[in-house]
Amino acid sequence: MDRRRDKRLQNLGIIESFNFHNNNQDVVINSPLEISLIDISAGGLGIKSNIPLTESTTLSIAINYEDVNYVVIGRVVWCRREEDIYNCGLKLVYMPADLSHLIDSMIENENKYMN
Repeated sequence: MDRRRDKRLQNLGIIESFNFHNNNQDVVINSPLEISLIDISAGGLGIKSNIPLTESTTLSIAINYEDVNYVVIGRVVWCRREEDIYNCGLKLVYMPADLSHLIDSMIENENKYMN
């Protein structure tokens, strides 16, 4: 049963860059890190990572959609291993208003075609 409050969009864009923060300090990752966007909603986003991410770690993520970069800030709330990859859920701390409006309109359009 899916307990999410907000509808999620898949394939919104690609992650261009990211920064990690824990306890208000930048985190240095010693191994190459690869993350990709699974989905995004008004309240959070799902990502895949090649290494586990600690709960409460904050990420600043630049998402590119149609040649526009949007920077969101999310806090890791869970991270689970599935085979050789980690699926992680982030609660959004900040999302720019224009990206929020874009997501809302895409969900609205998606709902029109589903009914």
